[in-house]
Amino acid sequence: MRSARVTLLLAAALLVAAELVSLGFTLKGLSDHQVDRLRAATERAQPLLARIAESAHHQGSGSKHITVDAGIEPFDRLTIDDLGAAGLDAAVKRRLDTEELVAVVQGVDRTIDVLGVIKTDDGPKLFRLIDLSTDSLRFAADRTLMAQHSLILLAALIGFALAARARDPLSNENAPSLRTYEEAMARLRLRDDERLAAFEREKTALTSVLRDREAMARAGDLTAGIVHEVRNSVGAIAVNAKLAESAGEAQVRRAATAITEEVRTVQAFMTRFVDFIRNEKVDRAPFDLARLVARIVAREGANHQTRFEVSGPETRVVGDEDLLERAIENVVRNAGQAAGDAGCVWVKFGADATHAFVIVEDDGPGIHDTQAVLRPFESARPGGLGLGLPLTLKLLGLHGGTLDLGQRASGSGTQAVCRWPLTAPGDTFRNASSGPGA
Repeated sequence: MRSARVTLLLAAALLVAAELVSLGFTLKGLSDHQVDRLRAATERAQPLLARIAESAHHQGSGSKHITVDAGIEPFDRLTIDDLGAAGLDAAVKRRLDTEELVAVVQGVDRTIDVLGVIKTDDGPKLFRLIDLSTDSLRFAADRTLMAQHSLILLAALIGFALAARARDPLSNENAPSLRTYEEAMARLRLRDDERLAAFEREKTALTSVLRDREAMARAGDLTAGIVHEVRNSVGAIAVNAKLAESAGEAQVRRAATAITEEVRTVQAFMTRFVDFIRNEKVDRAPFDLARLVARIVAREGANHQTRFEVSGPETRVVGDEDLLERAIENVVRNAGQAAGDAGCVWVKFGADATHAFVIVEDDGPGIHDTQAVLRPFESARPGGLGLGLPLTLKLLGLHGGTLDLGQRASGSGTQAVCRWPLTAPGDTFRNASSGPGA
């Protein structure tokens, strides 16, 4: 029996050591993630320094406090204060004195502020770029994982202490208790391993999404300025082409008409692109989902010979009706183009206990790579811009919703499922995992 006691002590000690190592790795992961967020914030802020200096200059001399609410994407707000009145701690001030951008986490919401110093006619000024987006999902998952590890560590320490304090050899009478304890610890450890694996999968998915969004944000800052300049030049070309269309020579008129058509194509592309990179404001309000779907199908039916079949009850949902109409219209239009004039598109809509949904199916050739078509500028259709489905994914994401693409259950073709919560995330309940119509 003495060997059984020693075995229990060793097992408890190993479990304590394993949990300490797990806690160490978890804390390191938290620290690394925080460092990555702060570094990404300073990288986003670096290209904005010239615009911040220009904003301060336009305010005029003598301004003590300036607040700018627009024109600083991807940040939500900009404030400019006197450097001496900012109330900074010594460590941050020393870093700012070296003209370094400093990113800090603020408040329980874990928002990020980027601090820096600009030189003006009134002396050095402190600017603060405020990013109100939070990392609450990751923070909640980390806290849950830390709590689980702490409970397991506490249970292991209690077991170790009880085994160490036992003076008599373990008898047959308490052997069942030992087995019960060991089985309980094994089940607890197995559950923790399963949850840790699920957390790692979610972490990998969130990291990939964050990396894609940061890349798109940097690209958006650069290309927004390019689009603005190109749009002005294209507008001038269009005006002169319209004037040339009234010329007396037929050859000149034909050339001017061709120029006008090309300009119209470029303008359409720039409009779609600006729609994609623009920060949308979501105005949630109740609306009739059946009427929204009817409007979309009526427009697409007028532009295609495809047969559209619609089914669904009268459904009142909540969301930004204009944004959701743009999102669902892109899916229906893609389905009509995939089905062709001889094909059919089925549109089903409704709501379950927590989510509204619109399911669009077509009998076209299907999608070979559902992940590729959700990336910007990836289009299998000749002449396609590749922005329709990425824009739909973005607009649904602003509502806390999802876009799922897959093969149609019966026959060839594609099924697209658009889902979004019936309430704003965090108002009443979280997203449910049940499928549409469940």
